[in-house]
Amino acid sequence: YPGLMHNDSRSGEEAAYLNDFLSGHCREVGSNFGATFSLAKILWMKRHEPKTFEKTQRICHQSDYILGELTGDFGVSDPSNSLKSGFNIVRDSWPREFSDLGIQHLMPEVKASGTLVGTLKPSLSKKIGLNHGIEVLSGVTDSTAAFLASGAHEQGDFCNTLGTTLAYKGISSELVHDPEGVVYCHRHPGGGWLPGGASNVGGACLRVFFPDRNLVELDRHAALRFPSRDLSYPLVETGERFPFKNDRAQGFIPMHLPEEELHLSLLQGVALVERWGLERFCKLGMPACSRIYATGSGSKSDVWCQIRSNVLQLPLIRPSSTDSAFGVAVLAGSKVFYDGDLAKATQGMTRVDREFAPHTEFSNWASEMLEALKRECYEKGLLS
Repeated sequence: YPGLMHNDSRSGEEAAYLNDFLSGHCREVGSNFGATFSLAKILWMKRHEPKTFEKTQRICHQSDYILGELTGDFGVSDPSNSLKSGFNIVRDSWPREFSDLGIQHLMPEVKASGTLVGTLKPSLSKKIGLNHGIEVLSGVTDSTAAFLASGAHEQGDFCNTLGTTLAYKGISSELVHDPEGVVYCHRHPGGGWLPGGASNVGGACLRVFFPDRNLVELDRHAALRFPSRDLSYPLVETGERFPFKNDRAQGFIPMHLPEEELHLSLLQGVALVERWGLERFCKLGMPACSRIYATGSGSKSDVWCQIRSNVLQLPLIRPSSTDSAFGVAVLAGSKVFYDGDLAKATQGMTRVDREFAPHTEFSNWASEMLEALKRECYEKGLLS
């Protein structure tokens, strides 16, 4: 059967059913199932493609399959990759209700991230040129691996990825529960939790309004003109997830401005949404953010990084490497070289490209602008 992509949302009815059927599980782990979640897709396949599902002998996530190819054991997963398949990260077990769904026998054994799964198969060792008997460890999702690569390692650290959209992931000692189900937590492989969320606001606005412009030149103008009082909520598609949930939300952008001023308004707008999101995490019980590790294509702009630091009034650190492959190397390195201490491994193995310090003279301006943005969102009906 053709594969269902990560953003395939055909299983909306199944997600709604699971949120009711597994309501106790959802309350315990602090999040609900979405239409794109693995478990909703598994149930969709069971309901809509029964002949295909009847042939299923094992449910494997992508990383589980790679583990199986490396070691010969296709029955092992990790809490990070199993989260959206319904693994209870509080109890470290699959929900007992899975037996009623008829899938309990298909689910993999879940081992903590960084746990020894097996050794490289001899036949594969010869084929790819790696040493026979090399140890293979359980891993994490790509986004969690990128977080580990960033260098974030203390409670209060956030790694925010600014690409087409804006994704947050922070470190908390306590599990965060979001009544709206937008923020959900992964387990931190080093202990504690990784609450995350994502706004639909991000760098997409620059691609829409300045598709053929030299952004370096516009950045130069932005640096000279900052700060501005022009407000924007630079959402270019319908619907917002975070810092508020509104499936019908429409952004607002001051299109009457000259392009240099419009560009600055967009940069500031994204940064203000980022600050709003951090406030939302605090309201959900997380400790105040102490610093941002900035990743994603938008973080390549020095000017935008400085604007974000000024708006957030936080240090913003751009790591040298944010590759997911490097992140899992840090995880493995913590087991081999740092006696299992992931924080020490992160400090020892990651490097900083550049750090941006906030200019405190913009503190009052940034607070006033965020309150003005919230009022504007309320008046335009984005907030109820």
